[in-house]
Amino acid sequence: MKPHTKPCEMCGKQEDEYERKRTEREIKKREMIAFGGGRRSVHKFSKRENEIFDAYFDLGIRDFQQIADNFGIKAYSVETYYDRAMDKLLEMDFEL
Repeated sequence: MKPHTKPCEMCGKQEDEYERKRTEREIKKREMIAFGGGRRSVHKFSKRENEIFDAYFDLGIRDFQQIADNFGIKAYSVETYYDRAMDKLLEMDFEL
């Protein structure tokens, strides 16, 4: 199959758009599997952190202000809960 893009001028690497997107999807899939299994199986997250994650990932609400309005808290608090939960998730020892 012919690549859809020209080789990189600096390194000469050829990667077509399809392969790049396919790789990105595979990485995202592994991250979500690890995320779902890790978060639900370990009681390391607070109730509010789980609620914020549920709104962000399960409901697909990407706007912290909208999540904050739904819970009656400030957007800064939502960002803090999200960051704490992500830090905890990254500290967990799981295989991707």
